[in-house]
Amino acid sequence: MRISIKNSVVFALCLGCVSLGSVFAARRNHISIRGNLIALSDLFSRTDSIATPFGPVEARLVAHAGGAVAGKIYTNSREALDQHYALGFRVFELDFDWTSDGKLVLVHDWERTSLQFCVAPHVFSDAEYTGRKRCDGLTQMTFDDLYQWLHRHADALVVTDTKGSNERLLSEIHDRWPDIAPQLIVQIYRGSELGGARKIKPRAVWFTVYKTSYPAWALKQVKGVDAIVIPIAQYRQYYDPALMARLRCYVHPVASDQAVQTIQSLPGIYGAYVD
Repeated sequence: MRISIKNSVVFALCLGCVSLGSVFAARRNHISIRGNLIALSDLFSRTDSIATPFGPVEARLVAHAGGAVAGKIYTNSREALDQHYALGFRVFELDFDWTSDGKLVLVHDWERTSLQFCVAPHVFSDAEYTGRKRCDGLTQMTFDDLYQWLHRHADALVVTDTKGSNERLLSEIHDRWPDIAPQLIVQIYRGSELGGARKIKPRAVWFTVYKTSYPAWALKQVKGVDAIVIPIAQYRQYYDPALMARLRCYVHPVASDQAVQTIQSLPGIYGAYVD
């Protein structure tokens, strides 16, 4: 295998940084070494961008996975969207993944989805996903269903989340549903994804850290995102007055009856993803 001198130097620098200050910081702040490695890699490959030309999204509350419905969370169901839209929500975080034959659908993960359908855990085919009835009586949705729902609710915004490939998700949206991009808030998981996110011209780009444990020091280096999203359990690790003064910050997940109190009690927090 041939390794360029440039890549070797970059690797050595990254390894040296991680082995010294970053590892100690990771231990002290409980931020993963993996997150520091990803962030260091992004310093050499990132694409800076300007923030959205539309201005910030004026929403304190985001309905997480569509919002809890009938006492159930993470449903990503039509009923969750309809109920929370009627309650006044206009921003909905939704989860996306692919069926075994490549259909983009709304699921948090296939293990949870299998439980919602009362079957053994597995990745559904398109026919099984659209043809089966859920045990909870709720209505599952494909991206095509969501596309139609967004056209009927022109003031609604969807925050994207995927346990799969974010690059694949953004590419598919760009190729198949480009006209709804202004109704999407694209979540990215590392700085190197920013250029691809901006390519589809979404309403906004938000940086969420839960997948990569992206460290606070690296978030300060990212230019061109519109908000950051952190797990509420890691609030203290990410609290930084300068960073939160520059970017709106959301926490997740928060029970709906605790959302206002949570926002008011945590300095620097602008909004919350509520169940």
